[in-house]
Amino acid sequence: MLRADLIEFNKELFQKLKQAGIKLEDYKYCDLYRDYVEMSREEPNRKVVMLTLAQRYGITDRQVYNIINHMKSPVG
Repeated sequence: MLRADLIEFNKELFQKLKQAGIKLEDYKYCDLYRDYVEMSREEPNRKVVMLTLAQRYGITDRQVYNIINHMKSPVG
């Protein structure tokens, strides 16, 4: 399959994602966000959750905060 074929096949999806303000790169954060949701159910201290995720994903806690806030924001 060619790159052009894959893009053409998903053209409508890409258009809807762009209209909603979602970047294709956002897929990288799905696992981190899922881990955040699961950990937040068990650990009430948000700072502990953020520091744990930062260590797990090799990024700063500030980056984790930014990613979580980005993923929690409404589309559109």
